[in-house]
Amino acid sequence: MRKSVLFAIGIVYLVSIVVVTFFGLQLRMDQFQVYMESINITSYDKIRNGDKYLYLSFDETEGYKSVFITFDYSPEEASYPEKVEFSLSGNSYEEDGQIKYFAEISQRGELVFFEKGMVIVTVATTDGSKISDKIKVFCT
Repeated sequence: MRKSVLFAIGIVYLVSIVVVTFFGLQLRMDQFQVYMESINITSYDKIRNGDKYLYLSFDETEGYKSVFITFDYSPEEASYPEKVEFSLSGNSYEEDGQIKYFAEISQRGELVFFEKGMVIVTVATTDGSKISDKIKVFCT
């Protein structure tokens, strides 16, 4: 081989090392995700047999009752603590062939009752850790 070919290969090799070192192998913090290990609803009145319960009094004058479902999580350095989803079950009934909803929950955790009833609220992570907690809420 000619010296110029070896010289060109050497230059390409050195340039590739520089490029990979500065651009390809840099560690970024967004490459590492810290998943939530636990989620725990903190707005409850009592725990019985491992189930959490919250009791509310329906406000007849206002025509509704609302409360925020609060929770904590661990570890504190979780990458996406805001990635949770609130869902309800048992918040509807059928009347005259139509489904009526007596409660709803926002993605900020505000639970609103339009009528008296009982629902189960689930707070679940959506960061990939698949962790959740539940609470039974009674509005009487």
